[in-house]
Amino acid sequence: MVTVTYQSKQYQCGNGSLLDNLLEQGASIPFSCKSGLCQACEMKVLEGVVPAKAQVGLSENKIHAKHFLACQCFPEESLVIASLDGEVRNTRVTLIDRVQVNRSIVKLVLRPEEEFDYQAGQYIRLYQLKNEFRCYSIASNPDSEKDIELHIQIINNGKLSPWLANHVAMGEQIEISEAMGTCIYPDKNTHPTLFIASNSGLAPIYGMIKKALFQGDKQEFKLYHGVTQESDKYLVNELTLLSHQFNNLNVNWFDYSLVNDNKHQSFIHYALSELVSPQDWKVYFCGNPDMVTYGKKQSFLKGVSMKNLFSDSFVPSKTN
Repeated sequence: MVTVTYQSKQYQCGNGSLLDNLLEQGASIPFSCKSGLCQACEMKVLEGVVPAKAQVGLSENKIHAKHFLACQCFPEESLVIASLDGEVRNTRVTLIDRVQVNRSIVKLVLRPEEEFDYQAGQYIRLYQLKNEFRCYSIASNPDSEKDIELHIQIINNGKLSPWLANHVAMGEQIEISEAMGTCIYPDKNTHPTLFIASNSGLAPIYGMIKKALFQGDKQEFKLYHGVTQESDKYLVNELTLLSHQFNNLNVNWFDYSLVNDNKHQSFIHYALSELVSPQDWKVYFCGNPDMVTYGKKQSFLKGVSMKNLFSDSFVPSKTN
């Protein structure tokens, strides 16, 4: 018998799947086929390791995000698990650096009070109050950077971004959630990879690029960063240095202000224009939802496989 903790309650699991054991003991978990096909019982593990069989059929990125299928999980050790929209573990971080990188984006560097586990490309919730939070993508490389770097788009009349940019004191503690999201760069990848970002969508892609290059991936990488206007470019020195250090990285910028109409469409067509043998490429989109939606459609029509398309849409938060 092993002990599984779910929603702060402990369950004893013997023979049978984790799903069946929890259902028999009164837990509420969505399910349907119980054969691993519908994936209705998809969950995530917070502590412990699930058997490999529990992740068969899930995407590479979901596996890296520690998702699993409860109906296919036969636990071999104690676990702490959660539903995908359920409990979130929070931790405290300290603000150790803040830099205005352009007219509307501020870079924050946060130091966790304990070891913080994340994947390149994931995001966190950052809290001002218990029920007042915003989601921000992590720009750090999890293999070498233990501090958490965020690029905060300052929203006029917003609730959190002006507070973070102007009022949180250096050395002050802030509460954040565990890392979330499945738009991540894996530990192993041999596909040439195209990264397309608009404005602060560069944050998670910057983390993915650093991971890819410093873990020794040798395939071709292309980055296209679209900005509202020329002065909104940022990380120019850092990205230029990386492109000089690693000759398999090519960096390009796109100025939206030079286009009168269909700005997102123009950016996507520019980024995809030199994509040779698209069936071999992975493509990541991060930023404006319209850009992401159009980009995924055009990439698929060009020949990129759906399984090689990854995205994170930056939906604007409501203002005060």
